[in-house]
Amino acid sequence: MADGFRFDRNARYGAALVGFLFAAYLNIATDFSAYIQASNYDGSLGTDVPLVNFVQFATIMGLYVVSIVILPVDTARRVSAVTLVCTVLFMWATLGIERGTGNIVQPVAFWQFVLNQGFVTLVVALGGWFIIRGRRWGWIAFAIVIVPPLAGRALDLAEVTSGSYTLVIEGTVVFGGIGAAWLGWAIDRAVERALRSRRPAAVEAPAV
Repeated sequence: MADGFRFDRNARYGAALVGFLFAAYLNIATDFSAYIQASNYDGSLGTDVPLVNFVQFATIMGLYVVSIVILPVDTARRVSAVTLVCTVLFMWATLGIERGTGNIVQPVAFWQFVLNQGFVTLVVALGGWFIIRGRRWGWIAFAIVIVPPLAGRALDLAEVTSGSYTLVIEGTVVFGGIGAAWLGWAIDRAVERALRSRRPAAVEAPAV
C-alpha cells in the first residue's frame, strides 16, 4: 500500500513557493489604482468597489503571510518576513490613498517611483523570500526592484497602449522576480564556495 502524503520540509517549501508566486502575480495583476480612487469617494458614491478591492488586497496579504508561516525556518526569519510584507503593503495603500486625495504631492517623481505597483510587488515578494531563505550576498540581486518603475516610465514616454503596458510590467515583475530569486541563490552559493576554497586546510597532527 502506498504511503500517505507527508507535509514534510520539502512539501512546505514547495507550497510556500507556489503561494509566493501566486500572491506576487495577484499583487501585480490587480489594479489597485481603482481601490485607491474608490476609497477617496467611499460614502459619497454608491459603489462596492472599495469593498471588492479591499477583499483582494486582504487576500494577497493573506497569501504572503500563510506562505511565510508554513515555511520550515526559524521564527525570527518568519517574523521578519511577515513584518516586511505587512508594513510595505499597508504603507503603500495608505500613502497611495493620501496621494490620491492630494495630501501628498511633491516630489512627484519620487512618489511615482516608490508607489509604483511593480516596485512594491518585488520589494514584498523578493524581499520576503530573501529573508526567509537567509540570503547574504544574494541581496545583490534585489536591485531588480528598480526595473518596473523605470520600465513603466519608458513605456509612458513611448505612449504604448494600456494593454501592452500591463503585459510588459507583469512580465517584468514575474520573470524578473523569479530570475532574481535564482540569481540570489547562485550568488550565495558561489561566494560560499569561494570562501571555503580560501580557508587554510586543517593541519594534520603528526603521527606518534
